[in-house]
Amino acid sequence: MMRLLSPNETKFWLLDQVAPTNSVVVLQRATGGFPTQAPPSFDIPVARIGRRGRPRWSVATTPGLIRRATLAAEADWVGIAEQLLDARIGTDDNPPWEAVVADHPGGQTLLIAVSHALTDYRTALALGHAFAEATPVGDLAPACEELLPDNVFGDEDASDLIEGWWSDRAGARWEALGPSRLTAILPPASRTRLTLHRYDASETARILERCDAEGASLNSALAIALRDAAGTDACAFSVDLSRFIRPALPPGPGMAISHVYADLAPGDFWEAARDNRAVVFERIEAGEAGDSLLILPRLLQRPGTPPAWRRSGLTITGAPTWRAAGEDGYDLQLVLSAARAGGGVVIPTLWRGQLQLLGCSPEDDIAMPLAALAAALLRACD
Repeated sequence: MMRLLSPNETKFWLLDQVAPTNSVVVLQRATGGFPTQAPPSFDIPVARIGRRGRPRWSVATTPGLIRRATLAAEADWVGIAEQLLDARIGTDDNPPWEAVVADHPGGQTLLIAVSHALTDYRTALALGHAFAEATPVGDLAPACEELLPDNVFGDEDASDLIEGWWSDRAGARWEALGPSRLTAILPPASRTRLTLHRYDASETARILERCDAEGASLNSALAIALRDAAGTDACAFSVDLSRFIRPALPPGPGMAISHVYADLAPGDFWEAARDNRAVVFERIEAGEAGDSLLILPRLLQRPGTPPAWRRSGLTITGAPTWRAAGEDGYDLQLVLSAARAGGGVVIPTLWRGQLQLLGCSPEDDIAMPLAALAAALLRACD
């Protein structure tokens, strides 16, 4: 890990320079407890400015932080997650991680925050699992760009298309402009605010069964529910590209995560949801999700934010966190990301067999219309 940050890692590091940009893993147990001190060998690096003013992964000089808390209700972990999203971690001489072990009626919750530059979704989950089980972290999966081997691209020079550009051309621009100029084109600082909605078991079954019967994904249905609830006309869908890579990637916590942007289809709810699902897959097959991995080089080549980012009122993510209740002894395992990309984020997960929607929105923006979105989705399933 003692190397320059990759393009994708640097994107999140730059966002962190404007305001803390963290991922928070949330694990819950009804019985048993979580460690109340750092597990042995739980060593992760921090990003530090190195030669030519560019960030490199370095050994942490400050230990991670862990504290205890008591919650009146289980769902109150949302307030702690907000605090952790706003903590300075993972850079310079800041702690490499921060964790909270919270007791509440019915069990215990562990929240652990790490730098989003260091982790994608499954890597963060792997770190949370290592902490909960008091096992060594081991080798972390590399960043998205480096996860895709040359033979997947079908071009022996594929690595040079990314690493060569980044090391040479981007390196010179980085040195000439400096982080302050680069952060000037990024979304302004804003704390993240979280809202939570849970459907009961019967509502959850109704929603998931209707999505399956209509041939629509849950994420596409959520996007159309947002269209109906708030008038949003475009959405970004989080995509796990490793699902589409052949030959399949080796087993492990790594994942090639990217986004596909799409205008939301008009018309009947379920017809629109099917249309949006089809558009997302068409754009994945056309390589647009892979192109999005290079969003930082695009920003460096031309000032301003790409139009698709401005028009996206929402990012729907969370497929990587879908887990059956009780797997690995946890009732819930969830990753949150700070809302720093100029719009809100909705994360669907399962909690003890109940569909849960977590809304993340910038504090200085309009509030996430989570209640209206949740109601619109349920009405469509009547």
